[in-house]
Amino acid sequence: MRARGPHSTGLLAEVRRSHRLVRCVLLAALVLSLVTAGYVVAVSTPRLSAASAQLADARALDTGMLEEEAGIRAWLTTGDQSALQTYDAGHAVSQGAVARLVRHHDQHPSGTPEVVTTLLAQQRWDAWAAIAATSTYTSTQRSDGTAARFMLEADAVFDTYRDAADASNAALARARSRAETQQADVLRGVLAAAAVLLALAALATAVRQRRSRRTLVEPLDSLHDTVTALRSGDLTVRTGASVAGSVPELAEVGVALDTLADDLTRAGTEAAARERRLARLAYRFETVVRVGREVAGSLSVPYVSATVTTAAAELLNASAVLWLRGEQQTFEAVHRSRDPHGVNPPADPVPPGIVARAAADAHVASELGRTAYPLVLAGRVTAVLEVATTQLDADTDQVLSALLSTAAASLESAHLHSTARQMADLDGLTSLPNRRRFETDMDSEWERCRRYKRPLSLVMLDLDHFKRLNDEHGHLLGDEVLREVARTLRSGLRATDTAYRYGGEELVVLLRETRLQEATAVAERLRGSIAGVRLVSHPEVSVSASAGVSTLRTSMPHHTDLVGDADRALYEAKRLGRDRVVTTPTPGETLVHGGPTGSLVPDQVIPQ
Repeated sequence: MRARGPHSTGLLAEVRRSHRLVRCVLLAALVLSLVTAGYVVAVSTPRLSAASAQLADARALDTGMLEEEAGIRAWLTTGDQSALQTYDAGHAVSQGAVARLVRHHDQHPSGTPEVVTTLLAQQRWDAWAAIAATSTYTSTQRSDGTAARFMLEADAVFDTYRDAADASNAALARARSRAETQQADVLRGVLAAAAVLLALAALATAVRQRRSRRTLVEPLDSLHDTVTALRSGDLTVRTGASVAGSVPELAEVGVALDTLADDLTRAGTEAAARERRLARLAYRFETVVRVGREVAGSLSVPYVSATVTTAAAELLNASAVLWLRGEQQTFEAVHRSRDPHGVNPPADPVPPGIVARAAADAHVASELGRTAYPLVLAGRVTAVLEVATTQLDADTDQVLSALLSTAAASLESAHLHSTARQMADLDGLTSLPNRRRFETDMDSEWERCRRYKRPLSLVMLDLDHFKRLNDEHGHLLGDEVLREVARTLRSGLRATDTAYRYGGEELVVLLRETRLQEATAVAERLRGSIAGVRLVSHPEVSVSASAGVSTLRTSMPHHTDLVGDADRALYEAKRLGRDRVVTTPTPGETLVHGGPTGSLVPDQVIPQ
């Protein structure tokens, strides 16, 4: 424990002061009691007893003297010997009282002087009475007055005694009264001293109690409340100023509790931050795992690109663009997170310099609030992810690295598969997916739409009088017309729609998530776009197409029924004069939506 000076205000010093006060009060009370008892026993009581005994002895002397005087008077008057018995009895009493008075006077020479005068008067009376008791008077002497004259002498001597005795008794009574008064005064003084002592003790106790409450009780209550609050989970409580004026030990405990509360609050905040961080990290790794699972088996470059870019944008909370290395070793934007679903980035965008640097160095590049992350596989940069942020914490950077590692392998696999599929599934002349690809896509889309009850429509197109065009202008011109029509179809479709070369001059468009009315509008727009095709080498050549539209119905058992409806609608358009759109919405009806002018005409219901 820390050493403390002589004026320490520690807890032990406070307790010692309280004990010292109690000891002082008890010692003062004990001293006062001993002094009082000593005075009463050694001074007051003996003095009062002596005064009372003297007064009693003086009164006993009076009694004996009265009996002596009565006996002598009766003897001198009557001569009766029995009267002397009364005298003898009184004499014995008076002698005993005299002996006691003399002994007390010897013990206390400074006693009442009137007692000495009384004793001297008693001795004169006693001497006279002894003579009278031995004197014998005849009847003649009694009758002639001799005895009477003797009696007068006796009265004079006795009166002297009586005067002295009265004065002595009064003096003794006053002495006893003084002794009683002194004893009472002493007892009252002791009582007053005890009252003052008790008042001082009460005052000191009150002062000590107030100080103890301020320095001990209230701080202890505050500490108890603080501990209770901390145990209940309230980490905002602090002892504060409630223990500032307490003893150092309690103040130290208060500081320790406040420090503990601060540490617990800080630990709780850090734990909550760690928990949030771990939750975010877990969610992000779950995202990486989910994305990895989703893209692992995918062979579609657009799907993998969209999934990875969207996941990266969500992880970084920033817009992202994925640049993929193409066949010409240039980077093309394949997906932007800010674009709506199904919308492709603009064709032939020029990659920014930061993307080129990241691709060339195979390292992360940053500038002006943007960062480019290369996707490296086998030492080769296959793609670059451009994000609109430059501030990433270690956790996010770790998660992003895991995501990009997975994405690099998936993108390369999908790209290789896409290249192989393009060679097998694309038409060499128009670069459109061929009929084999159409059959595969149609089968999967049919199952998906039937399972999830989603809309699906089909547009079948046929170029009008294409054989005559080949015959008149040659097959090379026919091939050029097919390529230009294919380009027109690609540019006029959504990212989710696909145009196929079905065979010869026949084309088909698969419209996903599209109902009949929307599909009819798309078909009419495509018909108009084809009618607007012009060849640079032969501007005089015009092109038109007929279209048949069908939509998925629950009654169709197979996707060939959807193709059959579109095919029948197409031939109906041919029969009605070509360059028009015909829709088959329900069995038994055919709606004609377009004419040679390219504008919509009122629907005509034509029985099949």
